[in-house]
Amino acid sequence: MRARLKAVHCEEIPDLAAWRPPQPGAFAVPLVLEVGPLGLRGRERFDLLVVTPRWLEERHGRRGAAAGRGLLLVFEWDWPRLRAWLAREVERCSGRTWPEWPARSAGSRSGRARAAR
Repeated sequence: MRARLKAVHCEEIPDLAAWRPPQPGAFAVPLVLEVGPLGLRGRERFDLLVVTPRWLEERHGRRGAAAGRGLLLVFEWDWPRLRAWLAREVERCSGRTWPEWPARSAGSRSGRARAAR
């Protein structure tokens, strides 16, 4: 069973395509990815925080630490490119059954998103 990115949105930013970060080099955008089985109804929610290296440094400092799970590091805001990349990454994932996929993907190399049930 293959996965498909069915929707991406941000509760804080209604139009991701038109949005521009106030500080282009230092931002964090919380995304909600809705992922479901290809060709079937249903979806799971995955939360992902898209951040820049400078935002991480400003928030945690050079001596701080930040766990990478649930984070996606980008160097600029380019919504069409980011959305295409997310769709490709999600569609590379598969499992024998749908319930198996979200459980495996949350800890996989594509597990930049974490399952929220």
